[in-house]
Amino acid sequence: MKYKNLINPELRQAARKVPYNKTVIKCANIYQTISFHFTKVPEEINNRPIIIEGYNGLKLKVEIFEPSNIKEKLPCLIYIHGGAFSYKASSHHKKLACVYAVKAKCRVYFPDYHLTPKYPYPAAYNDVLSLYKYIMENSEELGIDTEKIGLAGDSAGALLAASICNNYEQEDLKRPCIQMLVYPVTDVAMRTDSMKKFSDTPVWNSKNNKRMWLYYCKNLNAEETYNVSPMYSRLPQIIPDTYIETAEYDCLHDEGIIYGEKLREAGANVEINETRGTFHGYDSSLNTKIAIRNIEKRILFLKKGYTFNR
Repeated sequence: MKYKNLINPELRQAARKVPYNKTVIKCANIYQTISFHFTKVPEEINNRPIIIEGYNGLKLKVEIFEPSNIKEKLPCLIYIHGGAFSYKASSHHKKLACVYAVKAKCRVYFPDYHLTPKYPYPAAYNDVLSLYKYIMENSEELGIDTEKIGLAGDSAGALLAASICNNYEQEDLKRPCIQMLVYPVTDVAMRTDSMKKFSDTPVWNSKNNKRMWLYYCKNLNAEETYNVSPMYSRLPQIIPDTYIETAEYDCLHDEGIIYGEKLREAGANVEINETRGTFHGYDSSLNTKIAIRNIEKRILFLKKGYTFNR
């Protein structure tokens, strides 16, 4: 692989090409489900599932990760896993949810949203929207401070987080205080330099990205497709404070930067962390120095956001 020597040495073992098609999705999701289930939760975390009503009245499973032995109200983080809108959450997503809950001292709500190709837009979006409304309606019982609700996601999950943050006014939601977008999907047009350049990068590339959009926007016309892309969304009057993290050898790199600049121009406080020697999904290597260092930056953002946004 031509990127092998450019990638951080800690990450090279994980830098593999991964095909993306319906057969791979089906097989991978069997493994993902088993792996997620058997990933242990640290002793300092309570983990429990709830079932709420999601897209089209379908059942939506939500995992809750919260610090043990804390009864008072805490901030809430709706954490939306990536996976091209197609893959189930992985074990590293579960580990990250626990890290965020402990280090940022918040209650993490982790939706098992409906996936493509079976469930194209608006299934996943409506699932997350339903969860947000459920949290607002039950905040007292859930022990959540409604002044401190944030959204986070990686890749496709970041698109869903950004979409809720852009649409909170028209969806009649209380404004989220923060959004944390890790190597986010933001632009259906796919015209950036990195999208043109990185067609064969590890884990994710522009060829896979094109197929992802086709699955997600299966039933939409051209105008509707652009409307679900955060890059072309109408922004709210007040944009939540934003953290954007990009990977260097990732077809999504440029659109993450451009989206951050768009938010800044609209008046948002935006922190952009351009990681180096990295590829899409690099942080699945959780124990590497580079992943630990950048996850700490995410934690610092969450702590600041929950402290100063009231």
